[in-house]
Amino acid sequence: MPTTVIIACEMIEDEVQLALEALAPEDRPPVVWVESRLHDRPELLKAALQRLIDLLDEGLSTGNTVFLPTVRPGIGAAAERSEEVQVGPVDEVLLALGFCGKGLQGLKAQHLTLVFPRVDDCVSLLLNHGCVREDIPRDPRSYYMTRGWFAHNSSVTEAFQDWIERYGPERAARLRKTMFAGYERVGLIDTKAYDVTECIDQSRAYAEELELEHIVVPGSVQLLERLFKGERDSEIVVVPPTETIGFSHLFAAEES
Repeated sequence: MPTTVIIACEMIEDEVQLALEALAPEDRPPVVWVESRLHDRPELLKAALQRLIDLLDEGLSTGNTVFLPTVRPGIGAAAERSEEVQVGPVDEVLLALGFCGKGLQGLKAQHLTLVFPRVDDCVSLLLNHGCVREDIPRDPRSYYMTRGWFAHNSSVTEAFQDWIERYGPERAARLRKTMFAGYERVGLIDTKAYDVTECIDQSRAYAEELELEHIVVPGSVQLLERLFKGERDSEIVVVPPTETIGFSHLFAAEES
């Protein structure tokens, strides 16, 4: 069995922790968390991921333990939650992320194998109940969220607060409504990784502010569990050393 490390977005911390419970405690790889706000800037997300991969590459080639920058999942500025995690030499990196725009495109390891789920983003990751990417039940008219969306103060919330400061509450409300003009409902994903009643009032209030329908959508951590257990199929992408991640990996199973 390869030695592994997980790199995951703190936005889906609840779901990652639940999926890890499918493994015996002694089999759970260390987790390096990346800041959720990096999803808003795919080029910064890619740079942060490549830096981690390069450090792990160096550790494998030299046989040395490396110290990786990570964040402690929680609320507040990332700088205040910055830590380091000590990781021994590994030969496989599990990327618990979606493709996230171009966040994974161009990543490359010299000595490591990179493995990630074949999904467009974290929403699709959590809506996958064991199907192939093309059959994920995702409604383009639904705006999805999880408890992590609230816990880590999504970019949409931050933008709205910025608009209030710049333009006042009435104009800010109109701008936000325009942003969501293509949506009909807010969908809270119940992944069973948390008690959905803890945040249903928040998501329902958000829907009411936008004058949208509110629904609770069943989610799953099945794909994360398969990733962590070492299962490999059409929905788990395996990229060998020296190969560069590209969009072809996202569509490979569809084209074959």
